[in-house]
Amino acid sequence: MGNAIGGMASGIDTGAIVDALVAASARTRDVMTSQQEAMSKRETAYGTLGARLTSLSSALAALDTPTELRSVSGSSKDESALGVTVGGTAVVGRFQIKVNTLASASMSVSTGVTTRDTGVLATGTLGITVGTTTTNVTVDSTTDSLDDLAAAINDQVAGVTAYVMETGDATSPYRLVVAGQDTGEANAVSLDTSGLDSMTGELPTFTEVTAASDAEIEVNGVLVTDDDNDIEGAILGVTFHANEVTTSTVEVNVARDDDSMVTKLNSVVTAWNAVMSHVRAQSTWNPDEDIKGAFIGESVPKNVLTSLQGKLSASFGSGTLTSLGALGIKTTQDGDLELDEDVLRGALDDNFDDVVGVMTGDTGAFKVLTAAIDGFVDEESGSITGRKDSLAEQITVMEERITAFNDRLEAYKKRLEKQFTAMEIAMSRFQSTQSALTALFSTNEDS
Repeated sequence: MGNAIGGMASGIDTGAIVDALVAASARTRDVMTSQQEAMSKRETAYGTLGARLTSLSSALAALDTPTELRSVSGSSKDESALGVTVGGTAVVGRFQIKVNTLASASMSVSTGVTTRDTGVLATGTLGITVGTTTTNVTVDSTTDSLDDLAAAINDQVAGVTAYVMETGDATSPYRLVVAGQDTGEANAVSLDTSGLDSMTGELPTFTEVTAASDAEIEVNGVLVTDDDNDIEGAILGVTFHANEVTTSTVEVNVARDDDSMVTKLNSVVTAWNAVMSHVRAQSTWNPDEDIKGAFIGESVPKNVLTSLQGKLSASFGSGTLTSLGALGIKTTQDGDLELDEDVLRGALDDNFDDVVGVMTGDTGAFKVLTAAIDGFVDEESGSITGRKDSLAEQITVMEERITAFNDRLEAYKKRLEKQFTAMEIAMSRFQSTQSALTALFSTNEDS
C-alpha cells in the first residue's frame, strides 16, 4: 500500500481495500486499452489490405499493354554461331540467317621503343581520330614516359583505350596499343604521328592490326549491316547476336509463348486471391470461439470488394470474346479467381486478338482494375489511406487519454493510502489513550 502501518491499529487489510478500489476505478482504463488494441489491429489490417492491393495493381499494370501481355520465344538451331532474343512485339515466324562478317573494333600497335621511362619519346602532338573527331595529345620527351602517354590518351580521347605492352624483344620491347572501344566502321580509329619531332626522341609508327568493320548478315537472303554484333531492327522485336561467321544459313524460330502468358496471368490470380483471403479472414466473427475480425463493422473493405468484383464482371473489348470469363478467368463463390488454362489456351489459339483486347489497352480489364485500385490506395485521397490515417489519429488520442487516466489513477491511489494511513494513526492514538485510562482506573480500584 505504500505505508508501513496498514492495518496495524485497525486489524483491517487496508492495502487490499486500496488495491480493490483502484482496480474498480481502473476498469474504465481497461476498456480504453481494449479499444486501443482493437484500433491498432484494425489499422494493421488496413495496412495489409493496402499492401496487397498495391501488389495486385503492380501485377495488373505489368500486363496491361499488348507488348507486356504478349510473350514470344526465340530459338536458334546454332546458338554458338547465332543467338537470338525477342520481345513482346516480335514478329512470329521462321528466319534463315547467314553471318557473313562480324563487327570489330580498331586496334593499332606502335613499333617498339627501348624504354617505358621518360626521355625517349619524340616531342610534339599525337593526333588520334575516332570516327570523325580528332584529338591532339601533347607529348614532351623530357617529362612524359610511354605510360604517361597511354594515361593521357585514356584521359583525353573518348572511345579508345591505350596501354603499354611489353613484348620481351631484346632491344625495343615496349609498344603502345591503342584500341577502339566500339565496333563498326563509323568508329574507326586512326593515328597521326606527323606532329611529333623525330629529332627530339624516338618516333613510333603505328600499324593497324584490326580494322573497324560492320557486322553483315543475310536475313532470308536480304543483306543487313550493323555496327554491332547484336543486330536490332532487321525484324521487329528480334535481336540477332552474331557470334561466328557461318558458311550456311542458321534457322531461327520465333514463336508465341503461351506458357509464359499463362504464368503471367496466374500471377494476377494469385495477387487477387491474396486480397480476397485477407478480407475474408478479417471479416470473420465467431463469438463461440472468441473470433472477431478487424473489419467487422467496417464499410471500406466491402466497398473495395464490391467495386473490384463489379469491374471484373464487366464487358471489355469489341471482338467475339468480351469478358474475362470467356478467357477462362472465373470467380469462385468465395470471390477468388480461378484460371482455366485449357479455356485460355483455346482462346489464344482461336481468338488471340480478342484476348489482347479484353485484357489490355485503356479500356481493357487490367487497366480498368488498376485505376480502381490506385483510387483506393492513393496516398492523398484513397479511402483505405484515409481510414488508416483516421485510425492512427484515434490511436494517438486514446494513448493520450490512457496516459492521463493513469496519472489520475495514481493520484487516487495515493489519496486513499494517505486517508487510510491517517485513519490508522488516529486509531492507534485512540487505542493508546484507552490503554492509559484502563491502567489508571485499574490502579485506583486496587487502592
